[in-house]
Amino acid sequence: MKRVVFAAIVAISCAGPLMRPAFALPTMVRLGYANCAACHITPQGGGLLNSYGRGIDQAQSMKGGEYVQSENALAAKLSWGGRITQDIRTISQETVSTNTGAPIIGALRNRFMYRNATEFGKGFRLTTIVVGETLAAARPNSAYDPATRPTQVYVPTALISYHASDKLEFAVGRDELPTGINLPDLGLYVRARNQYGYYDAPTQLKAFISGKRYMINPYVFGPGGNEKAGFHESGGGMLAEIDVLGHGKTVFGVNGLHAVSSMMDRTMIGPYARLGFGRWGVFMEHDITDRTMNHSANPTPFRQQASYAQVFVAVREWLVPSVGFERLTVQRPYRANLWAPRFELSARLSSNFTLGITSRLQQDEITGKVAPSIALSLAMKTVR
Repeated sequence: MKRVVFAAIVAISCAGPLMRPAFALPTMVRLGYANCAACHITPQGGGLLNSYGRGIDQAQSMKGGEYVQSENALAAKLSWGGRITQDIRTISQETVSTNTGAPIIGALRNRFMYRNATEFGKGFRLTTIVVGETLAAARPNSAYDPATRPTQVYVPTALISYHASDKLEFAVGRDELPTGINLPDLGLYVRARNQYGYYDAPTQLKAFISGKRYMINPYVFGPGGNEKAGFHESGGGMLAEIDVLGHGKTVFGVNGLHAVSSMMDRTMIGPYARLGFGRWGVFMEHDITDRTMNHSANPTPFRQQASYAQVFVAVREWLVPSVGFERLTVQRPYRANLWAPRFELSARLSSNFTLGITSRLQQDEITGKVAPSIALSLAMKTVR
């Protein structure tokens, strides 16, 4: 353990401010933002901010102040008269990790993203994200759920959307599937073990139906093209949530899907909650996934359960520490029993720069092995 602590100190000293990227959006529930549509161009959240979101983003950074749109003539031309919203984002992450009886491993990942949302008029929009990276970060590979194949350059999002009204939008194309608490860390059990990794971008058709206190998101999906042989899934599902007290701070929902492939069928149900209480808040999600392996004469059904809970507090609008706990159990024949406490700190210095640090300690209750890790990241983006 002393070696791990020493390695972490060395990593911090050498990497300087290379910290985990953090997105402020999910914590906005404490201020009464029940969903993503108020600040983001796409209702599912993530990606580019609209003009209102850019203002909030600026106001809640350490720099503060009001967002002022650039008057640069070249920028105006590149925006096609305001119809194109685009940015360039980079994320650098230094990770130091080990396992019981294993050497310390350090890895530096750099990811570069170009994000574009182009409005064509009459409610139509094309949203695209192109990503390049120096080191792949695939989700954990397991016997029953192999990771999709990473590539150095890929397109996780390519959607054509139709905004029918303030309460209804349709989208078709490549994108990650809808998820409950919508946290950006794709290494969480509730994401990594349910095919929400960096390279999981199924082809899908989905709708967003929203009201003052509810949001319903039905979707159908097919293979994205980079799945391992036999695991090209097709299926459908629906995410639905409601703001119980009507102030945007008590959101309860459930996400369910059913998918089939030649190697495996899976059915998932996942209740979740996003709660805000002034300066602090709580995220909770518990996913139950029943899988059946179809590659043998006798199909093997088994259950996987993944849980996540996090408490965060806004010490300042721009400085948010949090503590969380993860749990994963898988039945025989793929038995697993893992748990992991974690600590995170996000510091949004300005609209352009976000620093973060994540410390995590995973324990395998079957083997007794302990795997501590620490990740430090710096996220940078252009803002027009």
